[in-house]
Amino acid sequence: MKKKKRNNGMGRVFKVQNKFYLQYTDIDGKRKCTPLKTVNNESIGSRAEAEEAAKVFLTNKKKIVEIETREEYLSERAKLKKLKARLTITLDNAFDRHLSKPHARVASSGALKVTRRYWQDFVSFVKDNYRLTTLDEVDKVHAEAYIAHIRRNGRWNTKISYVKKNCPVRKKFKDYEYGGALSNTTLNRYHSTCKAVFSFLLSELGYTIEENPFYQIHPLKLSPEGRDIFTDEELRLIFKNPPELIRQLFMIGIFTGLRLSDAATLRWTEIEQFSPLAENPDFLHHEIIRLTIKTKTWVKIPIERELNEFLMEQYLKTGQGEYIIPEAAELYYHHRNTLNNRIQNYLNSLGIITQKRIPGRKKAQSIKGFHSLRHCFCYYAGIRGVPLPVIKSIVGHFSQSMTEHYQKHADKKARIEGLTRMRGLLTSYSTSNALTYDQLRKQIAEYIDSAPDPVVDKVHALLLQITADEENPALETGPTYLISE
Repeated sequence: MKKKKRNNGMGRVFKVQNKFYLQYTDIDGKRKCTPLKTVNNESIGSRAEAEEAAKVFLTNKKKIVEIETREEYLSERAKLKKLKARLTITLDNAFDRHLSKPHARVASSGALKVTRRYWQDFVSFVKDNYRLTTLDEVDKVHAEAYIAHIRRNGRWNTKISYVKKNCPVRKKFKDYEYGGALSNTTLNRYHSTCKAVFSFLLSELGYTIEENPFYQIHPLKLSPEGRDIFTDEELRLIFKNPPELIRQLFMIGIFTGLRLSDAATLRWTEIEQFSPLAENPDFLHHEIIRLTIKTKTWVKIPIERELNEFLMEQYLKTGQGEYIIPEAAELYYHHRNTLNNRIQNYLNSLGIITQKRIPGRKKAQSIKGFHSLRHCFCYYAGIRGVPLPVIKSIVGHFSQSMTEHYQKHADKKARIEGLTRMRGLLTSYSTSNALTYDQLRKQIAEYIDSAPDPVVDKVHALLLQITADEENPALETGPTYLISE
């Protein structure tokens, strides 16, 4: 009988001294020979078993070759990507290139200006010390050297220069050197900026996450000097006889907890149900609904009695315009430093210490300013019993894991009831309107004498609750303090 010919690529099975062998050609074209055995590594006794063993061996061999070929392909592809990145992604254009990628949040122009300066400092360092020009040339050793330098000495490029396109009209300016240690917070921002540029361009570089040169560098632990709240005496001084612009800003700050950027640029249309045609609008228990400038989070702030009185007064002056405080908005958008300086100068004129010297750092740490009103708002809301979820909902100061939880529980009714407890906050800082406790007792007694029965029931329920709290001091956990961002 004629022997059946094997298919091409299946090799040749032959027998020598009761042992079966397979002769085949590998991927490089070389002829090879291997003994055939069963899966249990035993000798094969028949040609049929040998043919089956040869088939299994060649199939596995083919899979291994395919895997190796795939790995070579991916390796070559990565090399080509890196070569392309080397030709197209330079240190100078890397920052703009990473901005073109989708980000979780759109940064403000001010934030981008600062982070761009951080990146440019790193670029200056590697250019001056290592003569690097492209992003793929940066290695872990360069990243570690830069971070070590700024942690020890401050920024690399200490020269402050006048850039005409940024400041076209100004007095004569001389370049100068600025140096000094940076805070841990600022150092971590330099680090995170550099890390982010590489992270967004990993795919174009053909890198894995671990190949980011800044990936293995741990950020510094933060131990910042906390911003202080204003004391009772300082608040009395502040609201005693302030300049009109300062009074307007501080009124909004103390009753809303808004940052200066949001207080200065607050619009009438951001008040719920606002109508520019109203002659005598009443904003009581309406809400300020605003997307904050810094964090791009929505806040909803109920308008209580004192804030309502201020807004009604302000409406007569600026109600036909866009902004509640037009002068503040103008200064914020066009002369921001002037607005900040006016606030700080006013506080300094009252003898309030606004800055603190930190050992080893040239720049003084700001400890009191307009932002302290945000801390005051949260602090006094806490000690007056406003629930923590309500405070967090109002100020919009959420961690990522807490945002959804607190927004879910703090609805409009809870916010209104919460801020009702803030009534009279400013009254105690105005000598003309302050009431003694004897006057308060008399006022309460007169009110109860003429109040309808349902109101008496409510007051009685509150009295029972207060009495229960006094009889069970172990249940009291003290005031809830919230330190705002």
